Amino acid sequence: MAAVPVAIHLFFILSPPMRILSITIFTAAALLLSGCAGNDSVSKFWNGVDTTVTEDNYSQAQDRFADFAELTVAVPAKQASAALDKLLDKLTSDEVSYYVYSEWLVAAYHSLLSPCRNPELFARCVERFRKDGIMNESEYAPLLELAAKDKLNAAGTELTLPLLKDASGEPATLAFSQETVFAVINLDCATCVSALSALADKPGKHVALCFGHTPAPEIPGWEYFYSDSMDEIFDLDAAPFWFTAGADGIIVTPYTRVPEYNRFATPQNQ
Repeated sequence: MAAVPVAIHLFFILSPPMRILSITIFTAAALLLSGCAGNDSVSKFWNGVDTTVTEDNYSQAQDRFADFAELTVAVPAKQASAALDKLLDKLTSDEVSYYVYSEWLVAAYHSLLSPCRNPELFARCVERFRKDGIMNESEYAPLLELAAKDKLNAAGTELTLPLLKDASGEPATLAFSQETVFAVINLDCATCVSALSALADKPGKHVALCFGHTPAPEIPGWEYFYSDSMDEIFDLDAAPFWFTAGADGIIVTPYTRVPEYNRFATPQNQ
């Protein structure tokens, strides 16, 4: 077997939780730029395929996985889940390849940057990580937490928010009479704050759910709320992102990356 690439060596010297949660720009770019080139059906996608990752086949393996991820989000959930099980069954015989693919799976199904983001498939992957006996608890536990957060505020479910307070620290409640746009914003990240301008044209009431220590900007049309338990509900590393709830408190749009928010950054807030 050829030596594993430097990227994989770096992957394994990271602390256990971080080596799973680290999603490299390299991986994200491959997932975002790949085309739907696979012609095999999802159920047969891994038939006769050697899933061992080596230095020589790393790029080809990653490209093939990207094609697979795109196919899984285009077929019924039961079929996609069966295909994931087939892939992970093959990977359990090779620990190194299992960890490499696990990083790709997290990037594909959890990252807001990925066109293949799918909380249901991500939850299935994490359940396999827990059961397969390759990862230890310190490695899969953070992913279980992310999977649970991804299931909150899914389309058609009741809105879930942490206990809120206003800028003065007093308890605050929200009244719903119209569709509301919620933006989760890190106030300590100036370009993240520019996401509020990027979302200004979204219809409805605008509510910023803020964390960080920087004072909120004066952007017309936004109400600002805070919480001591924000990280219990949201994956704050994914900020800025937004979602909407209808006047009835039912989620209309689930977690969505803020589009082109850097375009709204100014010299003063970069």
